Amino acid sequence: LIPLADGVLVMPLIGTIDTLRAQQVLTTLLDGVSSLRARTVILDITGIPWVDTNIAGSLLQAERAVSLLGAEIVLTGISPRVAQTLVSMGADLSQVTTRSTLQSGIAYALSHQQRSR
Repeated sequence: LIPLADGVLVMPLIGTIDTLRAQQVLTTLLDGVSSLRARTVILDITGIPWVDTNIAGSLLQAERAVSLLGAEIVLTGISPRVAQTLVSMGADLSQVTTRSTLQSGIAYALSHQQRSR
């Protein structure tokens, strides 16, 4: 979990996400949002080569939990393959802000931060 700016955190995810790692990600996210008073968390999944039902469920769980703490998740780095898998699985990401790249996610978070001040 990387503090990027006041109220903005980035968490890049790389490699395989199993149940144990998904729980560690969620715990780290929630602890970071709470202790650093984050309003926006960029969850970058560029480094995740594939998703399954468990990973999709973990992403949705993270989004709901972070929103309960008053912050927003911005999901970045969704590859065409991952997007196709999420759609075919019926994952409902309609409540999640998405951006194609980490760079565009950072730009969104920083501009959103400016508007909320």
